[in-house]
Amino acid sequence: MDPPELCAMCHEAKDNKKFIHGPVAAGACTACHNPHESDNAKLLVTSSINELCVSCHQAKDEFLHKTTNIHPPVQDQCTNCHDPHTEDHLYQLKADGKKDLCVMCHVDKDVWINTVTDKHGALNKPRKCLECHDPHGSEHPKFLIKDTSKELCLTCHNETLTTDETGTKIANIAKHLEKNPDWHGPILWGDCAACHNPHGSNNLRMLKKPFPRTFYEKFDEHNYICFECHEKEKIQDEFTKDMTNFRNGDVNMHFVHVNKEKGRSCRACHDFHGTKEYPHHLRKKTKFGKINFPIRFIETDNGGSCAPACHARRHYDRVKPKVNLK
Repeated sequence: MDPPELCAMCHEAKDNKKFIHGPVAAGACTACHNPHESDNAKLLVTSSINELCVSCHQAKDEFLHKTTNIHPPVQDQCTNCHDPHTEDHLYQLKADGKKDLCVMCHVDKDVWINTVTDKHGALNKPRKCLECHDPHGSEHPKFLIKDTSKELCLTCHNETLTTDETGTKIANIAKHLEKNPDWHGPILWGDCAACHNPHGSNNLRMLKKPFPRTFYEKFDEHNYICFECHEKEKIQDEFTKDMTNFRNGDVNMHFVHVNKEKGRSCRACHDFHGTKEYPHHLRKKTKFGKINFPIRFIETDNGGSCAPACHARRHYDRVKPKVNLK
């Protein structure tokens, strides 16, 4: 008899699932196997699984030779993820390729994304893991499909979004950055993942480290991701001549605002993504309760002043300390 009927006299037919590999569907068993003998496992006609696969999948052959970062299972052998005969999943994958296949190896990620409190909505989008990663490999770290995490994030964060857990509105970050070109360092580096965990987190806004969730909070250096880059002494030193320019003489005005039982969190004055009107990433407006009031900062050669709605204009000067009576 001709193959595949001849082969099926001994070997169980491999065409009983939803998705059938082309050579199997065509009954071309000998396209991959030598029916008499071979130096290779499974009587393959080539010395390795991958060599066999790319003899047809030539685009993947070019990819494997040119791409910098190859996913280890791909580099090992294609059959780590694909069944060469038939499967019930697209591309003969051994599980659904959008997520289920990934977490067969990335078990820690599966546990993480299912247990964190602040989840990433991208993982619930139609392509799930593939929204961000190429499962074969990429020229970019972490097999990302874009050059930088910022470029990748802005493919979704170019509109107002809503969190799945609470329905909280998330601003259109692409629009915000366009309107506020004085960017925070991580934004300049194109590295949103410097601060945010793209798989989710137990911290506010999927931050990698804690940050206060409220406007007022007792100061605790361990509750601020900011100190991963910024010196905590900017806040902790009551008097200083060099740790910060925000001082009245040698009185550290950061300490005055933050390092107390009812301290203001950094967000009260600073925008973490970008600003336009004021230096030092100072916000144009700050939100206090339901009120969104202007800071009205004015910079001088040796200091500056602000006049938010809750108090009269307050001044500071590094050379000639100001006395604010009101």
